[in-house]
Amino acid sequence: MKKERGITLISLVITVLVMTILTSITIGYGGNLVKRADLQNINTNMLMIQAKTRAIGENARFNNDESKYIGIKISDIAGNEMIQELIEKGIINTTENWRLLQQEQLDSMGLGKLNQERGYMVNYDTEEVVYVKGFEHEGTTYYKLSDMKNLSID
Repeated sequence: MKKERGITLISLVITVLVMTILTSITIGYGGNLVKRADLQNINTNMLMIQAKTRAIGENARFNNDESKYIGIKISDIAGNEMIQELIEKGIINTTENWRLLQQEQLDSMGLGKLNQERGYMVNYDTEEVVYVKGFEHEGTTYYKLSDMKNLSID
């Protein structure tokens, strides 16, 4: 009679353990890869907005015509919940030239294909750009382009 050979319980446990470890490493690395891609996408969008608004701002200042600024003045939407939240957090303030750029304004700037969920804010005086939704990383939410430019995801 031949002796039956098969997988022993120990080799099965070791195989499952190794597969679990490899899966955990892959999922962790993949998550960081997605987060890094999201950050890069947001940064690219904000840089394009900054470049367009810089040109618009220079044109408005040259012509001394504030009506050339594109976007909704925050004084016109100060009661808006998301704007109020940004003011309370100190991200934006009502004394500066902040404007909200929604899809309609992005379309008029030739940036209609940008991925925007809640909009962007731009300060025509300082050329700062804010992503209204924010980008969360390690428990901190980043809103400003100047803060996100140097953010590193490992």
